[in-house]
Amino acid sequence: MPKLTPLVNNFQLLRKRILLTVSLAVIGIILAGCSLLPGGKEPEAVTLKYWGLWENADTINQVVNDYKKLKPNVNIVYEKKSPQQYRESLQNQIEAGKGPDLFRFHNTWTPVLKNELDVVPSDLVSTSDFKKNFYPTVFFDLRNSENKFVGVPLEIDGLGLFWNEDIFKAAGIGRPPATWTELAQTAAQLTVRDTAGNIRTAGVALGSASNVDHFSDILALMILQNGGDLKSPTDKQSADALEYFANFAKGPDHVWDETMPPSTIAFAGGNLAMYFAPSWRAMEIKQVNPLLNFQVAPVPQLEGSQVTWASYWAEGVSAKSAHKKEAWEFIKFMQEDENLVKLYSEASRTPGRFFGEPYPKVPLAAQLVSDPIVGAYIKDAPYMRSFPMASRTFDNGLNDQIIKAYEDAVNSVVNGAPAKSALETTAKNVAQILARFGAN
Repeated sequence: MPKLTPLVNNFQLLRKRILLTVSLAVIGIILAGCSLLPGGKEPEAVTLKYWGLWENADTINQVVNDYKKLKPNVNIVYEKKSPQQYRESLQNQIEAGKGPDLFRFHNTWTPVLKNELDVVPSDLVSTSDFKKNFYPTVFFDLRNSENKFVGVPLEIDGLGLFWNEDIFKAAGIGRPPATWTELAQTAAQLTVRDTAGNIRTAGVALGSASNVDHFSDILALMILQNGGDLKSPTDKQSADALEYFANFAKGPDHVWDETMPPSTIAFAGGNLAMYFAPSWRAMEIKQVNPLLNFQVAPVPQLEGSQVTWASYWAEGVSAKSAHKKEAWEFIKFMQEDENLVKLYSEASRTPGRFFGEPYPKVPLAAQLVSDPIVGAYIKDAPYMRSFPMASRTFDNGLNDQIIKAYEDAVNSVVNGAPAKSALETTAKNVAQILARFGAN
């Protein structure tokens, strides 16, 4: 019978070697995943430069601090910039390699910033996410020439019809107009003149370019609603819309004229019954006249149609950033529902503000739709369309140049020229501007 002692000893030695190998493997896995233990690899520290326009650092940092709990290695330095010359500075700084990693840009700048905007990673925000969560205008506005998304909005905005409750009540009118026909009738009822025929209380601020704030947005909306072509406004629909706009400041029964102060000032002063503006104007008006009683309604429609106006800002990532992945991950975090709600809430606490930016996402609509100010923009959001005639982007480029082309047309019509001939010149100028910025 053979001796078993050598076999037992060999088996025990083999067993010890196996246990040692397994133990070392387990320890290696633990150490690889734990940066706090000696020999562990800590995540690389990353600093993201973030340029914004409207929110104070205190508001943004509420979300930044939450993100730091998830990604302690990512530092985000937010800087609120002035809107004046922002677009030029943004492009110049990015081209020079000194620009921000992520930044805010206007939805109409998408073709202008084609060299500066990185593409949204589809694994972070997919095409189906855009379709399901955001309003349709976002799906169309924030895609480049290759149909790839280049930005994610944290807000939606456009035009609303501001109406003075006290003026309406004094005239026995209980609600704002829902159609343009109703608006013209209501504006005539609410216009008050002195014995010399001068307007003392205007029914609505429409008809001129010089003192109607956001005239370009309003005129663009009218042309779109009427089926006109903003790129080449030589059609009858565009001419009819321009004539309709100008008629509010023409003739013996005009309800507005160029002797009136700028429309925002007139409305804040209680001398204007109806006024078109984006949501943020409400805060300016409240600051000027805290006692003014007003609400905002959806924009009027032509009978049988539903078209509204979009002018909003989105977050993008620099194509030259060394930390694109980290920048997009933070933007993805900011646009999550709970963080949009937090940004809105924090902005509402900012001195001089009483609400935040209207939510850009369909699932959050119910939270704001009943608000007497912001609710109008949420109701209009599903039908919004945009074009580079957005006022106060301060871009000194695509928007401002096209606005100037339409301003010349408005002034010509107010001075007696036919709308069709005025818009023929506008069409030529717009075509040149669009080609210049690669937006045709």
